[in-house]
This record gives sequence, structure tokens and C-alpha cells, in this order.
Amino acid sequence: MTRKKGALTIEQCVEKAQKCIEENEKGVCLLLYDVVGAKTLPMTTEERLARLDEMDEDLNKRFSDYFPENNLSLVSRRDKGFKIPIWLGDGNWAGINSAEIIPEMIGYQKEHYPDIPLEWGIAKDGWDEEGLSLIR
Repeated sequence: MTRKKGALTIEQCVEKAQKCIEENEKGVCLLLYDVVGAKTLPMTTEERLARLDEMDEDLNKRFSDYFPENNLSLVSRRDKGFKIPIWLGDGNWAGINSAEIIPEMIGYQKEHYPDIPLEWGIAKDGWDEEGLSLIR
């Protein structure tokens, strides 16, 4: 399987997130995901988006301590946790304040939502073209 541009291993996510968090004066970076092979999954687009919404709500509750309110994605909007912007389709992001939580969060997603195959990535902020390439 070929990785999409911007997709990282868990170890690469942790390493890149740690660096971004240390360099950001607010101590935050973006953790991104994108669905792998969305068109080949045995569910409709509506079912897939509903399942992603369910997963996001679960991750937001379970890992809320690691999702600080931030404005990394848009200057005029403050975010906390995963929220699906309609224009992103199957991709999403959340500002995180700890690189160490990434393996636990991804492991939780894989265990509780195995029907949603994801690729993960890291971006400094909503203007990080290289980091955001995963969801574009």
C-alpha cells in the first residue's frame, strides 16, 4: 500500500508533533487524519461521515485534556478537538498539546473503530502546506 503524501507512521507523528509543539509559543500542533480508500469501504458516504462524526465525538470526550482551545486552523475561529469541516470530506484535524498521547489515541481509534482505516499526519498550523498535504 502506498502512503498518501503527508501520511506518517506513529513514530514519525510523535517526533514531528514534539518538534512543532516545542516551536509553537502556545505549545500546540495539529494532528490530522484522512480515511484510506474511502470509496472502496463497504458503506455509503453518509454512513462513513456519520461514523467519523461518532468517532470524533468519542475521541473528543476521551482525550479532551489534550485538545486545548486554539486558533491554529483559522484566525477567526477557535477550535477544540476534532470537528469535520464539510469541505474536507474524509479528513480532519485537532490541535493537541502533547505528542506522547498520539500512540494511545491512534491505538484507541484502531481498536474501537477498526472499520475506519486512517492515515495520520502532523501540521504546525492551518497554513502548513506540507503538513496539510495529507488532507488535500
